[in-house]
Amino acid sequence: MTSNDHGHFDDAASTWDDDPAKIERARATAQVLRDALHLKGTESVLEVGGGTGQLSLALADDVASVIVTDASAGMVEVARRNIDAAALGDRFGAEQLDLVSNTPPREKFDGVWTQLALHHVQEIDKLLERIRGLLVPGGWLAVVDLDDDREGAFHAHYDDFDGHHGFDRDAFAERLRRSGFHDVTVTDAGSVEKELGGDDQGRGTFGMFLAVGRA
Repeated sequence: MTSNDHGHFDDAASTWDDDPAKIERARATAQVLRDALHLKGTESVLEVGGGTGQLSLALADDVASVIVTDASAGMVEVARRNIDAAALGDRFGAEQLDLVSNTPPREKFDGVWTQLALHHVQEIDKLLERIRGLLVPGGWLAVVDLDDDREGAFHAHYDDFDGHHGFDRDAFAERLRRSGFHDVTVTDAGSVEKELGGDDQGRGTFGMFLAVGRA
């Protein structure tokens, strides 16, 4: 994630959760993860690019503990407030962390999940390798992100966006395998609606996928 991304998300953090569509998206993604991961309630989880923590909060009853991480200090501040408001401080935490640039935590996790975050990361292979190093043997990575958007419509309103315009599913699965993951699966994960660039262009619907790999 670039410094431009950090600044954008810092600025957006205080009102991020005011958008009901973002809350509903997190809840829908939570159900996708429940169906795919068959959680036992004993898992320790790291969320990468977790923003205000809404995805992990929606899964609070399904796992033992979560550390929500994000490169944006503003997002982490809101995530901490949300965790406190939900009285989950004994099991949940939030930390500012950019896994590409910062030293990874020493702790090992049963799983890592992330939603609509990896397309912001330029050095994605480095990130995937670092995530794998944080997993216990047999641990899982679950990635929900955008399908291939080669026209760049999803980020058309960001003049300085320099991330990935979605991902080709087969190519992303191969990225996971190259990074040391096995038993890789890629399935549908619903869609997200978003205003297109320009006042008169309306809204667009963008497909999402769920990729799961084991360490």
